[in-house]
Amino acid sequence: MRKPLDTSLQPFPVELSRIDPVFRGHLKVDELHLRHGLFGGGMSDQMTREVVWRRDAVCVMPYDPRRDEVVLIEQFRAAALFNGDRAWMVEAVAGLIEDGENIEDVARRELKEESGLEAIGDLLPVGMVYSTPGFCSERFHMFCAQVDATQAAGIHGLDHEHEDIRVFALPFKEAFARWEAGEIPNSPATIGLLWLGQYRERLQQNWADPRGLRP
Repeated sequence: MRKPLDTSLQPFPVELSRIDPVFRGHLKVDELHLRHGLFGGGMSDQMTREVVWRRDAVCVMPYDPRRDEVVLIEQFRAAALFNGDRAWMVEAVAGLIEDGENIEDVARRELKEESGLEAIGDLLPVGMVYSTPGFCSERFHMFCAQVDATQAAGIHGLDHEHEDIRVFALPFKEAFARWEAGEIPNSPATIGLLWLGQYRERLQQNWADPRGLRP
């Protein structure tokens, strides 16, 4: 459920005159009527901004530090088809968070549902990012999970959600090279691979706290 808007924590004043519901379906679209403070002082003109409300999501980059391999998934994405791009997209594990759910519990559940893998030990937080803050409320809560990449195989997902997810493992350098070649145009997978590029050698030495070790 979307929380009521609170403008009190903003660095500049925001005058929100009203919110009009535009669409109610799997996604919810609202139209905001507002003015906001300007960097140079004063207030903007009255404007409208449409916002798609969507639940927050978890994203998990599964990594095997012993084998230096990442586990990725591939599934059909209608929006990529709509753009004329390859519709079967290589991604990190991801799933929506329902009201009242613990974020790490959701991450472990989605890892199991989409890849068939269990996280070994603690999940490592990567950070929170907005997917497309220009118009969408969705945030990604990102983690890295230690897994046994030798078990990454097969087709996974939930039938009632029409999921058909292929799971596979790649050496990190091969996965990163595929990203550099433009073959993995997916933002959570991009962030996960860049994060691993920074920390994976320390993960191989000390999974519990890679950022606590000296480079």
